[in-house]
Formats: sequence, structure tokens, C-alpha cells
Amino acid sequence: MGSAYAGATATDRDPSYLAYNPAAVSGVDDFDYSIGLIAAWPTSDAQYSTAQTVFATPISGPRAQSDFVDPIYVPDAALRYRLSPEWSVGLGVFAPWGLSTTYDLSWAGRYHAHETKLITVDVAPTIAFQPTKELTIAASFNAQYAAGRLSNAIDIGTIGALFLVPGSVPGAQDGYGAFDAEDWGFGYTLGVLWRPVDGLAVGASYRSQIDHRLTGPVEFSIGSSPVGAALAGLGLLQNTRGATDLSTPSVVSVGATVDVSDSVSLSGELGFTDWSVFDELRVEFENPVQPDEVTLFRWKDSWFGAIGAHYVVDETWRLNVGTAYDQSPTGAFRNARIPDSDRIWIAAGADVKLSPNTTLSFSVAHLFLPEERVSLSSAETSNVFRGDLAGVSDTEANAASLQLTFR
Repeated sequence: MGSAYAGATATDRDPSYLAYNPAAVSGVDDFDYSIGLIAAWPTSDAQYSTAQTVFATPISGPRAQSDFVDPIYVPDAALRYRLSPEWSVGLGVFAPWGLSTTYDLSWAGRYHAHETKLITVDVAPTIAFQPTKELTIAASFNAQYAAGRLSNAIDIGTIGALFLVPGSVPGAQDGYGAFDAEDWGFGYTLGVLWRPVDGLAVGASYRSQIDHRLTGPVEFSIGSSPVGAALAGLGLLQNTRGATDLSTPSVVSVGATVDVSDSVSLSGELGFTDWSVFDELRVEFENPVQPDEVTLFRWKDSWFGAIGAHYVVDETWRLNVGTAYDQSPTGAFRNARIPDSDRIWIAAGADVKLSPNTTLSFSVAHLFLPEERVSLSSAETSNVFRGDLAGVSDTEANAASLQLTFR
């Protein structure tokens, strides 16, 4: 993080780089391991000008929201072991994807989003082969655990009106729904690391797409209105189980580091993420009467680019700085659950040797995200029961990381 991830696929300085390129496992002389923690503290504000049902009924509740992007704390661990001059192995435990947003349950966009949470954890055993001293070829097997939660208020008044239930008042009779699900999926990462000459390293990696079928309980609350009871009598809004397909994307990354003097080196990174696999989130219910719950995302593929610089002060200290541009996959279908936007990173950090066998690394970063518009229409089939929601969302974040490496 100290160099905004510049050169991450071309570096084997410690075990944590297994997260970016399995070929980093070859950087071990005998045995080493690392443990780390990344934390991010976002600030988020949104102001929505439109919140109404499909019948153009205004939806009550505050239209301004703050601090809806939750803080995150992500641990990681990795180890490496050399078997022979040609072979080395490793194991990494990382969290490659995740998000967490929470809005007030009474806000005007509550039919679109209350809680949205996802965490993924990869357990990645790794093996590397060095046919020559300059070249490493490696592969990881990725066992990925994914768990998530989706919840939002339900506009029972609008559903009742569409089903011609007497007494229905759109936007004034709320229920609630929550879906908790989990799954294990499997994939792989391939990587190469090449040092053609002293002072130059070039790396590349490919992380495969991992497909999940998340399943779990769905709980509904229909409130106390007779309309909710009438819908329940039709078999709707009954507690059941649900399932949804979710694919975490494939990623192609290339990086390089070059020494420009005995104390200064430069690094660069370029990454491509196949986010177009995330087209929609469709929750299917075991209750045959309950229609699918669909949220459109229609994300686009995205690019990441970073440059960094590193300065070796002495045998104890090494300083790192970097900046990055991180393209968001969201576009016209940006929604309140994930109101993402392009990011610019500014980062700095340092590595300090606490002893001949122990290194402490720490870094800080700030992420600039421009204000982006959310515009969701009830003319879209998936939003008929949610209504129209339009406004702007603005987020920034501070992040920090801490890592210990033992050799």
C-alpha cells in the first residue's frame, strides 16, 4: 500500500506479495511468514432529490445520508518455504473482495438499500518452479469463501396496490426483508517473475474468475397492516430460503521494478479486471410464489494503474511513496447499495528492520472519489416495487496498514 500497489506483481520482498503474484513465493531463502492488517475509514455523504413510488407518491424519510459506507478491517497472513534451489511453496490467506454499506432504515431510499455486505476470504496454497535463476513460474489454487447480506424495506403499500388489495397506500406501509448467504468457490492464479538483468524485475499474473452459488435464509417482516396479511395470505413475503449466483472477476496484472541507483528504485503496475461478469444480482426463492428479487448492476471492465518510488535510507529504513488511478466499474446503473466512483490513490509508507530477522512495514493512503450521480427509475422492471431514486453520492477514504514479517 505504501507505493499504491505499484510493482506489486514484480516484487518478492516478503510473503504478502503472494496476494498479487504467486511467483513471489520464490523470494524466500529458507522460511518466512508475514501477518498484516489493513483498515479503511471512509467518509460518505449523499443527497437525494427524488424518492417516489411507481405511483409518483413521495416516499417519506430523510433524503440526506452520511457515513453509510462502513469502516473495514482486513487481516492477512502468508508463509513461504524453500524446498530446493528450483522449488518453493507457500500459503496465503487474503480477502480480495468486499464491501459494506448501511443506511438508516427510515431513509427515503430504504426500498433500494438498507444493508449490503460482502466478504471473501481466499486460502491459496502455492508452488513455484525456477528453471533458471532469473525466471520463476508459479501457480496458486484458490479456495474462496464468500458470505453476504442484503436487506431493505419493502413497500407493501405499492405491492398491495398493484395486486388490487383494498386499503393499500403506496409508500406508507412498510415491511422488511433480509437475505444472508454463503458459499465456497474455487479457482486459480498463475504468475511469472523475470529478472533479465540485475536491478530489473518484471512480473505478470492471472487470477481466474470464481463462481459462487450463495444460499441461505430469507426472513420477511410484514408489519401490522392488513395489506401485509392479505399478501401473506396469497403466499407472498413468507420466510423461505434463497440463492443467488455471484462471480468474482478475473484479473490480469503486470508490474515492473527498476533500480535507478544503489538507494532509489521505481515501480509501476497495470491491472485489468473483468467486472462485466457482474451484470445483475438475482435472488431466487424456494417459495415458488415469491418472484425473483433482481438488482441490475451491468458493470463494465475496469483498469488500474500505479507508479511508485522507493528510497533505501540505510540498512534499517526503506521509504515508499506512490499514486494510482483506480477505475470504477459502475456506470449508468450505479445504485445506492454500491455508489462507487473512480478513485485516485496517494500513499506513503516505510519498512523498518526491528532485528536481523524481523521487519515492520506500515503505510497510509488517501483515496479521492469524485461526486457521482445515482439515478434509478421505476420504469425499469426490477425497480417497480422500489420506486424512483435520484441524487448524488460523495465518498472519500483514509486507509492504513501494518505488517510484521519474520525470517
